[in-house]
Amino acid sequence: MRRLFPYKKVVLAIVLVAASVLLMNITGSSEGAPSFWERLFWKGIEPCVNLFSAVRDTVTDYAVLLESKQELMEQNEELKRRVASLELLLAQLQEVQERNQRLEELLQFREQLEGEYKGAYVIGRNPSKWFSAVTIGLGEEDGLKVNAPVLSKSGLAGRIIKVDQSQAQVLLLTDPESGAGALVSRSRDYGVVVGGGGPKTLTMTFFSKDVDVKVGDVIVTSGIGTLYPEGLLIGKVIEVYIPQPGLVKECRIRPATDFEHLEEVLVMIK
Repeated sequence: MRRLFPYKKVVLAIVLVAASVLLMNITGSSEGAPSFWERLFWKGIEPCVNLFSAVRDTVTDYAVLLESKQELMEQNEELKRRVASLELLLAQLQEVQERNQRLEELLQFREQLEGEYKGAYVIGRNPSKWFSAVTIGLGEEDGLKVNAPVLSKSGLAGRIIKVDQSQAQVLLLTDPESGAGALVSRSRDYGVVVGGGGPKTLTMTFFSKDVDVKVGDVIVTSGIGTLYPEGLLIGKVIEVYIPQPGLVKECRIRPATDFEHLEEVLVMIK
């Protein structure tokens, strides 16, 4: 055992040197590289760092999503406003187009008439006599006179019964108090057309039960009297009958004028 003793110092020295090198490797590091303890520290907190990063990324993504959603909502509201404006503009343009079409048809009809006529818009209706009278936007300053004939684009509509400075009231053929001398265009038999059956029906009463009239006949103004010139279209016969006590013949007429949608008219000036 004593022979091995001198080697104990050598072994101890080697162990000490090895421990010193190991300690230097543990605590020391090259310039710019983390030490063992630093690596151990970061290794320990790495799960927390990763968790924090994940939470931060989630919060950031959620914030971006909220911001994008708010921006999309604002854009959606702006698009809705624009669509509403475009729909309103489209409706206005369509109304103008339809009115221009009606005026063009009215002007074409005027070219077929004798005499001087002026176009006018219907600007009002009496609620209690909706299909009996209308107010138009022409008056005394435009040359209108009481009893002047009023026409639609399709035929006779009525006559002027009251004239103010800038507007006038029209009594329509559909009113029970209106009346127009008329005749059957085919047979030339005379009668009187009156209203009272609503906006889609007129009644013609003849002076005899032996007149020649049948369904489909065209009825026009007779020109007898001072109200209406001859030949203005009134409508077509849809029914012929003899009322009691059987002394005269009558017929129902589908008017040429659409009294339910009367918006523009022609007024005879002279």
